[in-house]
Amino acid sequence: MKIQRFITQACCGKTSVYFKIDKSVSKDFLPLFISNGFSELTNFTQAGILYIEDDYLIATGAFGTDKIQVKCKKSNCQENLNNFENLLNQLG
Repeated sequence: MKIQRFITQACCGKTSVYFKIDKSVSKDFLPLFISNGFSELTNFTQAGILYIEDDYLIATGAFGTDKIQVKCKKSNCQENLNNFENLLNQLG
């Protein structure tokens, strides 16, 4: 799967990270993420939004789009982003 990582400016000097992938975000992604320690917020899933989190990251994306926004919860963000990107590669 082709994955692009984008870093954009956000409020207050912070940055925002999102991944653009070459397939549409769908509910089919959930089993992989859940089996790798993420939890799903089902009320978002029912509303058509992927919302998953673990101890390190929160990832969100509307079903049918090709973008997943990721926010880091801890300081070792780069390593966690790399791990998340590796999971995305497994969806290919």
